[in-house]
Amino acid sequence: MTVEEMERRFYELRGRLDVGAITEEAFRTEIEQLRFQDVQGRWWMIGAQSGRWYMYDGTRWIPGKPPAAIPPPPPPVIPPAPRRVVSKPYIPPIPQAQTAPSPARTPMAPTVAQAAYTEPLSYESPPRFRVTLPLVLGCAGATVIGFLILVVVAAEFLLPGKPVSSSASLLVFGKPSATVTATRPAGQPLAAPSDISMLIAMGDQLLLDSHVEPAITQYQNAAQLSPNDPVPLTHLSRALAFRGQIQDAVARARLAVQRSPNDAEAQAQLARVLAWSGQATEAVAAGEKAIQLDPQSANAHAFLAEVYILARRPNDAPSQAQAALSLAPQSAEAHRAQAWVLTLSGQKDAALPEWKETVTLEPNFFFRHFELAEVLRLYFNSPADAVSEYRQAIALYGAYIPAYSRLGIALLDSNQPQEAVRQFQHALSLDRNNAELVAYLGLAFARADQCTQAIPYLEQALRTDANSAIAQSGLATCESGNTASGPVSKPPTGLLIPPTLVPQASPGGFILPPPTPVATPNPGG
Repeated sequence: MTVEEMERRFYELRGRLDVGAITEEAFRTEIEQLRFQDVQGRWWMIGAQSGRWYMYDGTRWIPGKPPAAIPPPPPPVIPPAPRRVVSKPYIPPIPQAQTAPSPARTPMAPTVAQAAYTEPLSYESPPRFRVTLPLVLGCAGATVIGFLILVVVAAEFLLPGKPVSSSASLLVFGKPSATVTATRPAGQPLAAPSDISMLIAMGDQLLLDSHVEPAITQYQNAAQLSPNDPVPLTHLSRALAFRGQIQDAVARARLAVQRSPNDAEAQAQLARVLAWSGQATEAVAAGEKAIQLDPQSANAHAFLAEVYILARRPNDAPSQAQAALSLAPQSAEAHRAQAWVLTLSGQKDAALPEWKETVTLEPNFFFRHFELAEVLRLYFNSPADAVSEYRQAIALYGAYIPAYSRLGIALLDSNQPQEAVRQFQHALSLDRNNAELVAYLGLAFARADQCTQAIPYLEQALRTDANSAIAQSGLATCESGNTASGPVSKPPTGLLIPPTLVPQASPGGFILPPPTPVATPNPGG
């Protein structure tokens, strides 16, 4: 079985488990087979919850990409025939002490309980060392001395108005110094402005490299260090919006505006996320205020162009998009605004280069590839071209659920139902309560002429939504026996709002247990 076949088998088993077609025990038994050892002797497994691959490096499990080909099992070794010694009598050898094989030389397959049915929470293994009495006494002494130093330094430096004595200077700098009065203005941030700027810059770079969660962490740290600064919250709102957490993004943008009502970038970000959340009237007011506060802000003009389109004022959008491009010709947001203006006005030949420019300017940002794929699929009727952009978005940020489902739709539009099945299965493994994904998976099975597997999904989708056109289409395909496919993408109605991340409710039926740390395989058994 190849790696691809193992992945396909995993998603098939996971889907059958979710609809009650197999039991948990049967699922365990089947998942046990989805592991292998590569040519280097390393063990690979599939995580039962995510479908991701993990590799055991001898001390810990780490995520990784398995080799494309699985080596065949080695052929059995046939021992040579024993020689007969005639000239000398046989003398039995003296028995030698047997040495147990080294664990590193005899890797063993992890058991089901260790690997195949669970995923590690942490891939770090604690170092092993021996605790001795001198070590304990030394650590205790170092702790006491360190505590005394901290007490002296805290008393000397942190008490307002208290002079710094020579003893404290000797402790910290290694030499006595003149008396200095330590002062700090009331209300001053806990960190210097340069520290805040550094955190924000790190967050911006992480976001453009599609490391969304680490970027969010940097913005949150900056916001904590500077409680009255609107800038960290503005950047945090942007990251949350791209991730699909629109309501959280609105809350952060509102707080940023509260902290600084005259900050143009905060007002512009508030305008955008309000428009994405459907609050067009308030979005227009915030966007126009941003322009008044700073007419030179390219983001303010670009976001206002988008807001005007969503507020059904398309005639006001072109001037704002042009202003954004004039102010910042190298801004992906400015080119995006111009691309939407041209696309919705029917100038597709001029719009496509603008869309491609957004990807050129920010090639490692998953959202640029995702949005280009959406436009190619819906506005340019090019699902085959959209497939590659969806795949690139997934490669950059694999946690973005909408990319998998949209890729599945593009594959259906491209008459590749079997590959679409795999993408919908992956999306469902990340969002198990999504009724639309259940319907699409049933439709993909139906178009792949696998109605036995399709019908349970289609019926489950209809129980959730009796009017599901997707599920009805799948059942009609199975009943007629005609697997000829047509496009499933819906005609576009205007500017596409980024998908919202819907909080997952507890799914009914069987729920996989939470991941637990994986024990180190025991070579002895």
